[in-house]
Amino acid sequence: MDEVTRGLLNRSMAALADGDRSAFDVVYGNLWPVLTRFVAALSADPMIAEDIAQQSMLKVLTRVSTFDRSMDAVTWSMAIALNEYRSYRRKLSNRAIDGCERSQAEPSEANTPEAIAIRTDLTTAARAVLTELRPQDLEVVVASIYEAQRPRLTAAAFRKRLQRALAASRLIWKKRYGDDRTS
Repeated sequence: MDEVTRGLLNRSMAALADGDRSAFDVVYGNLWPVLTRFVAALSADPMIAEDIAQQSMLKVLTRVSTFDRSMDAVTWSMAIALNEYRSYRRKLSNRAIDGCERSQAEPSEANTPEAIAIRTDLTTAARAVLTELRPQDLEVVVASIYEAQRPRLTAAAFRKRLQRALAASRLIWKKRYGDDRTS
């Protein structure tokens, strides 16, 4: 997202927070693609990612009145999406602990031999990329995904380091495997 669009989104989010309903189209039109890409990058299952993105967008819109104008709208929204993803993972983990099968929470197609092979290949590829990250970047990524103990950083420094680590991992991924996104 370029700086002009980001500025427009920030102003529109502030206007929507103030009750200006005409800002809705700008907020939704610019934020929805960002949230869907972000959540898709977190989740291996596109259907689950779509559900989490929808829940995230709904939370963003229902909490818009609490939007802090000093924050960036994209960062604020992605934090909500990350919390939604973590909540999903926690619920999934709790179901597994309670003896429920993971397949009940995911579509049955997720356990086909092809899907298992794809997941295995992606997991191997992701691990290879993560091993190339600097130790402090890997620490932040692991803390973010698994809700492990966070490094002793302010929230802003943690977000910035996570942002830097994710950008580095994308570059490593592109170098190793190319960029097959179809936009």
